Amino acid sequence: MNRWKTLTLAPHRLHFFCGMASLLLASGWWAVHLVARYAGKPIWALDLQVAPIWAHSFLMLFVVLPTFMFGFLFTTFPRWMNGPAVPRTSYVATAVLLFLATLAWLAGAHYGLSLQLLAVALATAGLITGLVALLRVLVDAQQVVSHAVVASVAVSVGTVSVAGFGYGLAEANDFALHFAVRAALWGFLFPVFFAVCHRMVPFFSQNAVPGYVVWRPLWMLLAVVALAYARLLLGTAGTFDWLPVADVALALLTATCAIRWTSLGSRGNPLLWTLYAGVAWLPVAMILQATRDAGFVLTGTWLLGRAPIHALGIGFFGSMLVAMVTRVTMGHSGRGLAMNRATLACFVGVQAAAVLRVSSEIVAAPDAVRDLLLGSMFAWIAAFGTWAAIYFEIYLSPRSDGKPG
Repeated sequence: MNRWKTLTLAPHRLHFFCGMASLLLASGWWAVHLVARYAGKPIWALDLQVAPIWAHSFLMLFVVLPTFMFGFLFTTFPRWMNGPAVPRTSYVATAVLLFLATLAWLAGAHYGLSLQLLAVALATAGLITGLVALLRVLVDAQQVVSHAVVASVAVSVGTVSVAGFGYGLAEANDFALHFAVRAALWGFLFPVFFAVCHRMVPFFSQNAVPGYVVWRPLWMLLAVVALAYARLLLGTAGTFDWLPVADVALALLTATCAIRWTSLGSRGNPLLWTLYAGVAWLPVAMILQATRDAGFVLTGTWLLGRAPIHALGIGFFGSMLVAMVTRVTMGHSGRGLAMNRATLACFVGVQAAAVLRVSSEIVAAPDAVRDLLLGSMFAWIAAFGTWAAIYFEIYLSPRSDGKPG
């Protein structure tokens, strides 16, 4: 069996492979840009045709994280609802379009608007293709679960957001760009990641810890997602006085989830406790966000810089990628449900990257900011580079137990 056929045997194989490739390309490019900021070279890394914040945001929010996300959702949607499998043409098209968007964007960041808009078009097409595939499973399923509905709505928001990002680029409209990025973060990625955690963390715990009591009330899922959308709308409308209220509510609710889902019986099972550690970043991010927003309401100054966003993006999203993707990969490759030491080291590397990046927004000394920022970037690349080196071969190889998929 040739490698391409093996890679496309199941949605998670191709999407996780492409997600890792896009993540390494995007992160490597960003690392060179950060080094160039401080060293002044290589000069090409500073010669951008788009603001660095938009260049970085587009890659992570609209391409890298959604690629991994679809690999998981295409696998779980049919299982959650006893629905039909996602067709090969749909999951292959989604992954390829998103990967091509990465390549087009990296070129467009240096060579102009036309390539940037091509990247946006490819990403939009990828999200639409993925959304249609999910909706077909949802419509044809024997039962409908709330987690699938939340995820579908969120992917719809993401599709509109990336199109809005393209509009912002074409019209040089900063408001559209800001709104698209905020909508992608709070209306797309946050709801999907939380819905997956709400569904799967108690499920995985129940299967691994004797006597574990599943706790995942529907009201908690709806409340957290509703608050995420509420803070998106409040921020967009400029109603900043109410943002700390939403932030504190999210911090309390997600902290409750982190505590209720965690079991001390996970000791010695890193495949499980890394999930708990990833979830724990969510209330930390919301506490930082509440502090930042309250600081603005009280003093008119934004505190903590981008610390809350990186606690969310690197700490929560990054940790859950390693923990969840590793579990799905091991379970669907015929291997035992265990996390080896090398993968655990990758997870620890992501924790280091998160702590360093958050700290870089809190310290004031320029040299400390530089060292923490670059240290975070290199810890991130080392962690995910090692992770990819371990798992690329798994996606390119048949299942070890001889079963299909």
